[in-house]
Amino acid sequence: MRTYLEEAIRHSDSDYADAMYEDTRQMTITFNKTDIQNVSNTVLKGGRVTVLDQGGYSGMSFTRAEDIRNALETAVRGARTVSKFDCTNRLLPAPVIVDEVKPGTGIDPAGISFDEKVALAREYIGIVLEVPNIFTSYGGYTETFTRKTYVNSEGTRIVQDVSLCFFSCRMIAREGNRTESMGVSVGFDSDYARLLNRHDHIRQRAMLCSDLLKARPVSPGVYTIVADQDLSGVFIHEAFGHLSEADDTINNKSLQKMLFMGRRMGCDRLNIVDQGNLSGASGYYVYDDEGVRASRTYLVKDGILTGRLHSRLSAAQLDGQLTGNYRAADYRFMPVVRMSNIYIENGGTPFEEMVDSIRSGLYLCGGKGGQTMGDLFTFGAQYGFEIENGKLGRMVKDINISGNVFDTLKSILKVGTDLRMNEGGGCGKTRAALFDMQMLDKSGTGGPSIQIKDVVIGGE
Repeated sequence: MRTYLEEAIRHSDSDYADAMYEDTRQMTITFNKTDIQNVSNTVLKGGRVTVLDQGGYSGMSFTRAEDIRNALETAVRGARTVSKFDCTNRLLPAPVIVDEVKPGTGIDPAGISFDEKVALAREYIGIVLEVPNIFTSYGGYTETFTRKTYVNSEGTRIVQDVSLCFFSCRMIAREGNRTESMGVSVGFDSDYARLLNRHDHIRQRAMLCSDLLKARPVSPGVYTIVADQDLSGVFIHEAFGHLSEADDTINNKSLQKMLFMGRRMGCDRLNIVDQGNLSGASGYYVYDDEGVRASRTYLVKDGILTGRLHSRLSAAQLDGQLTGNYRAADYRFMPVVRMSNIYIENGGTPFEEMVDSIRSGLYLCGGKGGQTMGDLFTFGAQYGFEIENGKLGRMVKDINISGNVFDTLKSILKVGTDLRMNEGGGCGKTRAALFDMQMLDKSGTGGPSIQIKDVVIGGE
């Protein structure tokens, strides 16, 4: 396939061209309680080309390998049409890379029998259903293998094998007319070993779901909170991370004025990093979809805004650096700038000290959806506990958090020492004028516990 793509690119009548071909195999085993509901084996093959010509930029997808020449010709015509309205597009120079990438060491899920995978999923679902008040659970096991072949007219040639396996389920607890639900995911890695011996974690999640039935709704108000690792990761992802994706900044002058390099974002202890090459994290990868190596990028260093996430296109237009964050959900979509693994670095305050310093507040845990609109955000916490005189108290639920990202970042008082990356992932993004929502599995979040003052909390 690489030779075929190289030959097509060689004959492209454009200033620059690249091509990627993907061969994906996915198996999903879904369960209703412990009964197998469905087994699906999906094969997805196709490719995508992008072209830069006369300052215009365009892309085209194709499903049959023999259609790549037609796709390139269509993309060239599109780039030349775009150039009549916008001829300013250019790419920041990137290293020429020739490489083959295989999944990391560990247990290859392809070497595990179908029956073993079914037995493991049933065992975990059985643990969930044993917990009092849990009356149903649905979910299952998923594994995906993709071979991505990428070439460009500058000489880069990359064959990248990407493997992913995980178990996930959603459980529902009921008592009388009250119901609560919660999800659990383990794995999200190429190593099947990450799925093994997770019984205690799954049981703990099921018990939390049951405990939510007795939790009281949170009282709306303005609080000093401690956010756990999951919630701090979701907050940074939703409220700040999307603002750091530079393709949405290029034509947004107001956003450029808000996010100027050197702006004070928070206290000196605040460091925010996006790291695609973080081995073992849910969003790990080696090369992005234009052949740029994933890297570690400081977005905020010592409280100061220092970076953005870029494609070669956005980096050239905004005087940025290559970060390796240009990715698509699959070949059917044009790549967009995406976070990889975004997290807050460890600070210096132990969790117990954060709680002890709060007279009246909340300890909030787990992210629950979210959305942003400019510098405003809203998302939920899965559950929490009241804090009274430095002690954790009653469990609370139905928690919504909203605010202005810049005010909230500046309101971070303490950064913990208990950094943990969340297991699982997933992120949706739509680019203006593209109208295609792309859901990307390989997107990770994390952080230590953080203490924030003056947080607006609403109930459901």
